[in-house]
Amino acid sequence: MDENTDYLLKCREAVEKKLAWGDPSGWQNQDFENLSEQLFNETGVVLSTSTLKRVWGKVQYNSKPNLSTLDALARFIGHANWRAFTAAQPPAEVVDAPKRKKRAAGKNAVWFLLIATGALLIGFALIKKTSKKLSYGTIRFSSKPVTRGVPNTVIFEYDARQSNADSVFIQQSWDPRRRFRVDKDHNQYNSTYYLPGYYRAKLVLNDSIVKEHDVFIESNGWMGAIDQEPVPLYLGERIFKTPGQMGVTENDLKELHIDYIKTAPKVILTNVNRDINLNSTDFSLRLEVQNTCNNTNNAVCRKTAVTLLGTEGAIMIPLARIGCVGELNLLLGPQQFIRGTTTDLSAFGVPFNEPVTLGCISRQGTIKILINDKPVFEAPFKDPIGKIAGVRVSFEGTGFIRSYELKPAG
Repeated sequence: MDENTDYLLKCREAVEKKLAWGDPSGWQNQDFENLSEQLFNETGVVLSTSTLKRVWGKVQYNSKPNLSTLDALARFIGHANWRAFTAAQPPAEVVDAPKRKKRAAGKNAVWFLLIATGALLIGFALIKKTSKKLSYGTIRFSSKPVTRGVPNTVIFEYDARQSNADSVFIQQSWDPRRRFRVDKDHNQYNSTYYLPGYYRAKLVLNDSIVKEHDVFIESNGWMGAIDQEPVPLYLGERIFKTPGQMGVTENDLKELHIDYIKTAPKVILTNVNRDINLNSTDFSLRLEVQNTCNNTNNAVCRKTAVTLLGTEGAIMIPLARIGCVGELNLLLGPQQFIRGTTTDLSAFGVPFNEPVTLGCISRQGTIKILINDKPVFEAPFKDPIGKIAGVRVSFEGTGFIRSYELKPAG
């Protein structure tokens, strides 16, 4: 077992101890979803269930976790980052030799002390090196997509040579999992976006964001995809197969050879278009949705989310079966996160035996949510999300949209 693997095992053990959920060999998909939510609540970092399953060896994956994943896990158990966690681990235990080998043991002890002293000196040198204050002169950072729609490669141009940074990263969006190390002495990096959206790309020197700008990935109208790692499965015209609605059926999943009984997929329907251009302080959204999943093994809650994508954040409205509302979270901009564990969100529980009409209205500093034309939530809209760039609907399992309207509230 190499050192990095040993550190990862120790980190996993610390997470398991904190959660106190028992032997992780018995964890189910819902446990990893709950862990993902707790990580987000405590660290502000989103780690997908598939990423967490890979870390815990539930999914076969040859690559090691990236640094942003390790940093998030380390923060979850009380360390500043992964480097701080590994530095805090005790050295390997030294087992004394039998008395008849005291002489050899003494020599080993001397060698151990020498090695430990050397390691400490190197450690202090590294700490000194990495703790130096970041300084920089002229920094450039720009980008351009090569096409419209997805997948879409974005060509990033950067210049970080006038800095004392030891490491340079380009981060695709707010999600630190999408952070990639680049060569400080080069000036171009090409990155692929697989889902449409309005992203805020960042140039990161060491651990500091020094430049950022908008990246707009449009969808060419409504499109469908099944969210999976490392690349989503695009559904093409399949989502329009039934007249009068958009969505995916269980028969569609069978034709795609997806075992939806074993694991319910996450189906995403998205429409991102720069021409929408509505101000989030004055809009009205109305759509009919229905989650049609019958998988009682892994999608018993039929979780569904409607997300408005803005230039400065998102609004995410959750729906689920009534018995699962304690697991829902309502997001109203970057700072307004309302948890179902501490707030009564029972109004967002629906049977889904027929389409549900969802409405969201923002006007005069207030946001209101309606379900089947009945107001269920109203609050001051403290953090508008800028210009609305698109809408995303995600289903646990299968589902469809029957009608959709997004316009100024008037």
